[in-house]
Amino acid sequence: MATEPTENPSSQNWKECFRELAPRLILYARQFVESIADAEDVVQMAFVRWWQRHPDGDRNHVPLLYAAVRSISLDLRRKDMRRILREAKSDVAVSGEDHPFFDPAFEQQESAKIVSDALQYLPDEQREVVTLHLWGGLTFAQIAGMTGVSINTVAGRYRYALASLHRRLEPHRSDLGEAAVAPAT
Repeated sequence: MATEPTENPSSQNWKECFRELAPRLILYARQFVESIADAEDVVQMAFVRWWQRHPDGDRNHVPLLYAAVRSISLDLRRKDMRRILREAKSDVAVSGEDHPFFDPAFEQQESAKIVSDALQYLPDEQREVVTLHLWGGLTFAQIAGMTGVSINTVAGRYRYALASLHRRLEPHRSDLGEAAVAPAT
């Protein structure tokens, strides 16, 4: 009687970890790359890099996973910019399309578009902290360690970002609902 092969418990842990973290990491990667496909590729590369360095899958190393996503995303963006410059120099028509911040499933909702537009007006450092904290679930200490700045700097960026978003979203209070534009405390 043939038995079905059983999965290695470590392999199962990685699958669960990927399923749990990938959506957040893709959202984070979308800050840096032009398409959802690129963001998915970046997240897969980051997971492979993370898995090679931490085969135990210890969740205490999750900030390193975000750092890998950031690093790979920035490398990809630089590579794309070099390609675009090369093509522009050779008189190849390069058409750029403005890609929104959120996943296409959310883009269909008007409120997601409003918030996405507001996020784009934040300085990169503030937008990164908001994304890592709210959608990535990282603490200020983890973000500070990942970005190489102090916890106070991270907290300040977060506070300034929320204040800026509040001001920018205030005119859309009726579209978004009261909770979406409540002042940060």
